[in-house]
Amino acid sequence: MLRTKLLTAVAATALLAAPAAFAQTAPQSPEASPAPAAAPAAPAAQAPAAAETPAQVNNVIDVLTAQGNFTTLLAALDQAQLTETLKTRPAISIFAPTDEAFAALPEADRTRLMDPANAQELRTLLLYHVIVADVSSSQIQGARGGVETANRTQVLLDGTGEALKVDAATITRADIDASNGAVFAIDKVLNPAQSLAAVGDEEAAAPAAEAATADDAATTETPAPAAAEATPAPNASGVTETVRPASPGATAPSGEPSATTTTVQSPPVANPTDGEVDDEEDPANPAPTPTPN
Repeated sequence: MLRTKLLTAVAATALLAAPAAFAQTAPQSPEASPAPAAAPAAPAAQAPAAAETPAQVNNVIDVLTAQGNFTTLLAALDQAQLTETLKTRPAISIFAPTDEAFAALPEADRTRLMDPANAQELRTLLLYHVIVADVSSSQIQGARGGVETANRTQVLLDGTGEALKVDAATITRADIDASNGAVFAIDKVLNPAQSLAAVGDEEAAAPAAEAATADDAATTETPAPAAAEATPAPNASGVTETVRPASPGATAPSGEPSATTTTVQSPPVANPTDGEVDDEEDPANPAPTPTPN
């Protein structure tokens, strides 16, 4: 997986800083101290001026302009005050939405983003399309993973399918070379709030979780169905045999574990004297005489 962090802290700070930070600092005027009686004092030391990085010829902004189908993006970069920054930054890659991609946005969103009052929102959105490294399509091909962008959030680069993808957008033209990096044309405007970087990790983990669940199900033993209890039925001699599942640990006479238990019930035997009452006392078996208290 493509896990290399292509953004350095210095590069991120440079892109996130206001363009004025790249302008040359005006030199301070020397101040002469009042001349003492003996000799005049030396002038104060002049502060060194910050050197401005010159814009390279055929930089990413020049390339976008020459292509002819990135006019909305170029206007947005001007509105967000990023044009001069991207001209002078070395080793950057821009995933550039075409004019058709911006036209697909709701008109209300385009109007809001281009409102000067929302310049910071526009700036954050555009920096999500920038990686501070000179990326080539060969680095994306066959890989899938999150890469940090210039607004310090991750975007998902996916080269595992038929087309190269960045989040939900398709790269329609790759490796448009510039003197300070590369341009990749894409068919959708990216949104950092809809980053697929985290979703990509979850999707990668899902097949492994499903496989583990399937293995657990395969190794779980299905309990054998309990033996059905037979309906008691008397045989020709009137004896009834009832077969029931054996109790746990029951054994047969042979000593082997028993699966069932058979209960044998003989037919009842009639007593010919049932219901009769003796009228006379049996002399051989007289009834006991109650003892008075």
